[in-house]
Amino acid sequence: MKRIAFIAVVVLMAAALAGNAFAANSIAQGSKGISVGMGDSVFSHKAIPNVDAMINDVVDINGRYFVAKDMAIYGGFGLQTDGGDADGMYLSLTVGARKYLKVDDFAPFVGGQLSYITVKSDPDIVDLSIIDLSAMFGAEFFVGKQFSLEGAIGVGLGQASDDLTNSDDTYFGTRTIGVRANFYF
Repeated sequence: MKRIAFIAVVVLMAAALAGNAFAANSIAQGSKGISVGMGDSVFSHKAIPNVDAMINDVVDINGRYFVAKDMAIYGGFGLQTDGGDADGMYLSLTVGARKYLKVDDFAPFVGGQLSYITVKSDPDIVDLSIIDLSAMFGAEFFVGKQFSLEGAIGVGLGQASDDLTNSDDTYFGTRTIGVRANFYF
């Protein structure tokens, strides 16, 4: 395992040092992209048993459209249904925008997103709905003309409604927005 991690680090460092060898990425007005990722820590604000186990493996899928050379809008969803002894459902809907500070192969960005997330289970472990507004900072690294990897962190303000306990919780805090792989066409 250590050998694979070492090889991955060497490859990424070589790609970073190559700089413009991968130049001419796909960031341009009118371009479109598909993004898949995971890792949004919106649920870290609620201490509910078993919720992390239900949602950590959900992959969100977003579509992205560049309205300008350095400005993109996006929308997406995440979905998971569980059956058997632990029926459950996770659904997330997200819309957002981001402004790229630089459109080179290393492309930092700032942005914001609005998310609606619901998680329910049977037996009644969780019945939670969240509306979340997040501001983020992150970067994409293009490993090819049409493929990039990204990571982002941010702050979020949200309202969580727990129907099991009939409680509402307003929260504000830092978080990871996730890690994504992007394909542009």
